[in-house]
Amino acid sequence: MNIFEKSIKELQLNNVLVVLKVAGGAYDSQLLQEMVKEYKLVDLSLPVLRLQVEQNPLGFAQSLELPAYLANMQYTPSLLPALLASGIPLDKVIASCSQSYYLQEHLDKGEGSHANVAFVDMPLKEPEEEPSFVPTVEQLAALAQKPRTDILQAIVKGSGAWGDRDSMAVHLRKVLQQDIMELTTASDDIKFYRFLCTAASLTGTVINYTTLANTVGIAAPTAKQWLRFLAGTGLVYLLQPVDSVPGKRIMKAPKLYFRDTGIVCALLQINDGVSLVQSVYFKKLYENYVVNKLRASYLSRGMEPDWYFYRDSNAKEISLVLHDKGLVYPMIIDKDGMKGNKLQKSFVIMESYAEEQGLEMGNGVLLSSSGETQELCAGLWRVDVAQV
Repeated sequence: MNIFEKSIKELQLNNVLVVLKVAGGAYDSQLLQEMVKEYKLVDLSLPVLRLQVEQNPLGFAQSLELPAYLANMQYTPSLLPALLASGIPLDKVIASCSQSYYLQEHLDKGEGSHANVAFVDMPLKEPEEEPSFVPTVEQLAALAQKPRTDILQAIVKGSGAWGDRDSMAVHLRKVLQQDIMELTTASDDIKFYRFLCTAASLTGTVINYTTLANTVGIAAPTAKQWLRFLAGTGLVYLLQPVDSVPGKRIMKAPKLYFRDTGIVCALLQINDGVSLVQSVYFKKLYENYVVNKLRASYLSRGMEPDWYFYRDSNAKEISLVLHDKGLVYPMIIDKDGMKGNKLQKSFVIMESYAEEQGLEMGNGVLLSSSGETQELCAGLWRVDVAQV
């Protein structure tokens, strides 16, 4: 049993209904089959079962033969609140979906408690037996000993979950046609594909829904909903801003990242390291890659990092603000690096934020390719991204 499976078992034992978000890669499909082999399969894509749920969702939930694996739950969103109200032991049920938008919408409307449901992204490749990334002195010192990877190749290739570019195109077609067109109110596949390509060009940026909508030729509320459709498939990830910082006017819109930089490169027709370096998207793809690497260490444990970003009206930005065990760790991602005194001034902004949150300041970190991993001064580190 790997670390991901152990984490899922712990969630279930805490009376949490686990809904696994399946991306459709070779590894996550294989892992899912292994995880549910002792469960009775209930395939909710079958019309006869969908009709039964539609007629009596609570009765359907209470009649389940346990332990039950509810596959393709995206077809029956009304079953989610019924499961929570049914009184059945949630540790005897596990569900999967390829699109979580309407499932999460039911919870947002108050139909069931968020505390009793966990939407968990399946790993795209086998989880590494390493701790979730927290920039403690011990972890950062250990990073300094790791071998370096080829960053350019890693960005262009991405996770490698779907093989070559042709296989990736097949995966994207499946996401568009089955997970979005078939299951949501979006109906124009050409326009939605244009929206997807536009979103790829904006990866690593704070979302301006009006700009995004105008580029595609749709209304801003539609752009916001479509982006949530993409997030529901696990294709994109929306990083939320910090709530407030005393004396600062901060951005309220989320930042957009793709879970796989290989997909972004395919959409933007970036085929190799040379074209990546020459691309206007290089800096943001670099940032997206770093966020993915750090986030993957949490996803491998079936959890999301408790982090945010900071950007104020003066365009001052801190890429990641991580909360962990009563500490705040500010991190800046910049491939070209920054001088230590400028970093210190940037991180001072977080002191009032940490105080407001009732937290203490942890190490500040610069994630870049401008030098080796080392402590620059007390509480301030530079990390070579190639070693992450």
